[in-house]
Amino acid sequence: MRTPGAVALAMLLAVAGCKVVGDDYTRPAVELPGAFRGPAAAGDSLGEADWRSVFTDAQLQAMVEQVLAGNLDLQSAAARVREAQATLALVRSERLPQASLGLSTQVVPRNPGDALTSRFLAAGLLSWEIDLWGRIERRVEASAADLAGQRAAMAGARVSLVAETASRYFELGGARELLDTTERSAQLQRDALRLMQRRNKAGIVSAAEVRQAEGQLASTEARLPSIQRQAAALENVLSLLQGRPPGPGPALPAVLQLPAALPAGLPSSMLERRPDLRQAEQRMVAANARVGEAKALFLPSLSITGAFGAISGQLDQLLRGGAQDVASLGPNVSQALYAGGALVANRDAAVARSEQAVLAYRSAVLNALREVSDALISYELSGAEFEQQVKRAAATREALRLADRRFAAGVISYLEVLDAQRQLLAAETELVNSKLNRQLALVQAYRALGGGWEIQ
Repeated sequence: MRTPGAVALAMLLAVAGCKVVGDDYTRPAVELPGAFRGPAAAGDSLGEADWRSVFTDAQLQAMVEQVLAGNLDLQSAAARVREAQATLALVRSERLPQASLGLSTQVVPRNPGDALTSRFLAAGLLSWEIDLWGRIERRVEASAADLAGQRAAMAGARVSLVAETASRYFELGGARELLDTTERSAQLQRDALRLMQRRNKAGIVSAAEVRQAEGQLASTEARLPSIQRQAAALENVLSLLQGRPPGPGPALPAVLQLPAALPAGLPSSMLERRPDLRQAEQRMVAANARVGEAKALFLPSLSITGAFGAISGQLDQLLRGGAQDVASLGPNVSQALYAGGALVANRDAAVARSEQAVLAYRSAVLNALREVSDALISYELSGAEFEQQVKRAAATREALRLADRRFAAGVISYLEVLDAQRQLLAAETELVNSKLNRQLALVQAYRALGGGWEIQ
């Protein structure tokens, strides 16, 4: 009969001989270009900058802080991180012995004349699975990757919230600027209509020209409700992002200094910085570890079990302390021989899931490269578009001024003045939109390059 010391020695030898089944994770090769497609400035990547240094408007910064503090989706992401932490702790507990106290009843043969026959055992119970093939270790590895993935997902949620808040803030500023532009144009047309009405009474212009001026004013004023609805909807979105009921937005327009070109850095650094790519990689790590766990199920399992307590045929005797002592400690070994194909199917499913994770990662990398390229090109072209729209707006303002003078001199009809007013409103509208497009392109590039998330 082995002594407890010999059993403990056997346990240590078993642990020392453990071998982790399955391949260790290595990042799959992905084809990366030497530089992003699209114009970029030299220097550190925009994605490495803190969002406060990119979005410098004071009101926007305050709003982003409120969003990060009160957004419900971000709080849900934080709860998922805590869940993953608890799950990892639960899986790690499988490495350690499990001890419990128990009182059990065992059936024993009944002698003639006996009414009930039982044997009672009160004991401390020990159970410890020896991780011979690293099945538990692979489970821990997979759970740790799940936790890292949830942390990356939370970082991605923060980046998305910063980007969405900035986008909606700029859109709200654009809507209000467009509202001001349209109202100024409408006021200009009201003044012109009053002048036309006075001239009509004096017999200088016809009633048809007055009706044309009325129609132009009605067309301009009809734009206002749509812009007002858009502004109110954007204010409500910003309220929702902050986790509060709908309410008015900031009163002042956004102030943002836009550089001529954006530094992008190297594509290889994007793999480390983008939260969605980090999350996709952790999914690969977890899926690879679960392949090893599935393979370990084909091999024998070893556990050490023990019981230390007392046993008696009488429950009251057991409780009084007069029962017979028992002590046992020893190994339990099991080997699956036939499971109806379940072990093979489980392994094949794990391998397939690992392949899916690799493909999803490669797809995410390609999509990230596309997003960065789209943002860089959009930012450059939006700058060129904005410059042309500035020139167009200045030219149409001058054209309207000249048309007013020529009409006052009786050289042209009022139709040409109306046409000049329409062109000016269209030009100023496009100027507001082109400015907004450039701001949104900056947000898009910042988010695509990683959004300032620090590697953890």
